[in-house]
Amino acid sequence: MVEPNDRASTDLPDEIVEDVRAVRRAHAAAFGFDVARIVADLRKKDAASGDSLVSLQPKPARHRRVAAAE
Repeated sequence: MVEPNDRASTDLPDEIVEDVRAVRRAHAAAFGFDVARIVADLRKKDAASGDSLVSLQPKPARHRRVAAAE
């Protein structure tokens, strides 16, 4: 049985995913893999970007119709 995350030997590596993982590893290594320091750096970069975060109100739940029991 093949697990969902198993890759067949014929699959080519996804270059974009590998690039993102390499950047993440390098960023984490720069902070000694200390999660608190990594988060602090990301928050500092977020604040310095000047971009604003938009929080939308949640949409009301739609009621589902339930089929009558047979």
